[in-house]
Amino acid sequence: MSSANIGDMATWAAALVALLALLVAIVERRGADRANLENRELARQNADLLKQQHRLEQRAWTDTHFDAVRDWAQQVCFTVAEAMHIQEGQRAAVLSKLSALIDIGRWYFPNQWSEKYGIDKEPAYRGLRQPVLDCLVAVYDSLSDGTPSSELRSRLEACQRHFVSQIQLVIDPRRREKQVARILNDWEQSERLRDLPDGDENAGAKPN
Repeated sequence: MSSANIGDMATWAAALVALLALLVAIVERRGADRANLENRELARQNADLLKQQHRLEQRAWTDTHFDAVRDWAQQVCFTVAEAMHIQEGQRAAVLSKLSALIDIGRWYFPNQWSEKYGIDKEPAYRGLRQPVLDCLVAVYDSLSDGTPSSELRSRLEACQRHFVSQIQLVIDPRRREKQVARILNDWEQSERLRDLPDGDENAGAKPN
């Protein structure tokens, strides 16, 4: 075999090796690109899931707060109803309950404009009461000032109606019904994403 033929074979062999190396590089690059895309998609889904979980945690805290307000409001309604049907000898006990409920209510409905009014008082009592607490103070005053029973019940009924209206504005049950439906939907979507096999994340992804 001549040296020319040997040189040609070496050239072709080198070209073939280079071509194979190029093909391997292309395959590896495509695999890396696909892996990067899958990783980015997985990261996006994880970020979406974390956002949903964060929203759910915030709503859970809000629900806990409103549950506490609702429990307090229930005790207020029971106590005002008790005051409307008060018997001799029960006045002091009911007044004590009302006084405690008014102070507890300050935790949920703190005084407003505390930097302008009553600045010489204790911090919780500075400022002006919110209307929802004005209702309770009116009940307390009506019960403690010796108002005749014929007028007392009428006053207390008016205070209770005003209180129920004020507390409903705060709790807003109609809006919360919609929130509950959305929360359940978010939980369903979060659980569906969590339960998907590793290769099926894209199938369950939905844009926000």
